[in-house]
Amino acid sequence: MKGMLCLIMLVLFSGGVMVGIGSGQPQATLDLGAYIWKHRLLLVFASSNEDGAYQELVKKLQGQEGEVVERDLLVFSIFERGQSRLGNSVIDPHSAASLRDRFSITPGQFTVVLVGKDGGEKLRRGAAVDIDEIFSVIDAMPMRQREMEEKKR
Repeated sequence: MKGMLCLIMLVLFSGGVMVGIGSGQPQATLDLGAYIWKHRLLLVFASSNEDGAYQELVKKLQGQEGEVVERDLLVFSIFERGQSRLGNSVIDPHSAASLRDRFSITPGQFTVVLVGKDGGEKLRRGAAVDIDEIFSVIDAMPMRQREMEEKKR
């Protein structure tokens, strides 16, 4: 399972294009509720995958795949233009637009939103984002503290 998540992260951050799961068609309408209590979500909103702030974040995350997987973090790339993705799965345009509305993202604005396993927004940044800050916020969460304690045992 961890290997698959690493593969997803590598595809996402290498800029590679892969066919979506199954038929290669966009998945059904995305329901973030399906991830509650299972994963933390990093929603990265950008105008396109060519956005400078998005590219900078991609560079910061390269080589951090193990840290991302360790924190049960899924990274969504949500674009105004081009295919929005979660790993090798395409997010349908309607779902991408719904996420932009749900999180009140201004068109053309780069925004990163961290959502905890409880479904609550934990961090929002509108410009350059520091991956260490994201990891620190996650590591300070009570549920993450319990996860780290359990891993020690």
